[in-house]
Amino acid sequence: MGYSTDFDGELKFKKPLTKKQIEKLETFLGEDCRDHEEWGQLDLTYIDLKLTKDQSGLKWDGSEKTYDLVDKVNLIINEMHKDFPDFELEGQLTAQGEDMKDRWYLAIENGFACKRKTLVKTVICPECNHEFLVNNEI
Repeated sequence: MGYSTDFDGELKFKKPLTKKQIEKLETFLGEDCRDHEEWGQLDLTYIDLKLTKDQSGLKWDGSEKTYDLVDKVNLIINEMHKDFPDFELEGQLTAQGEDMKDRWYLAIENGFACKRKTLVKTVICPECNHEFLVNNEI
């Protein structure tokens, strides 16, 4: 069955992309890495990202069972750098797994994607005993 994680937010391009850059970028979006030996990442699956409507960045395409998104973003960055060394992303995507305590974010730091955890703390209301989750970034 698998485990599902939802993503929100956008990874913006630091500079507007040219037509050639967009064309190359689109060759990765929605593709199954296992079908592309030339990428050297046959252990990864589908790249569940799409261009934003205004083509100013990338966002999650809403696919179920998205895995290894940090590695997939880094694959795109590395492959784009081969032809366009000035290609850069910025921003972050928030991630929410099926388990409410499974919260983290994908951030672009020093030119590459990384996973940053959030500290999820449980607080219980003394009056109604309702349990609340409180996020604090680490």
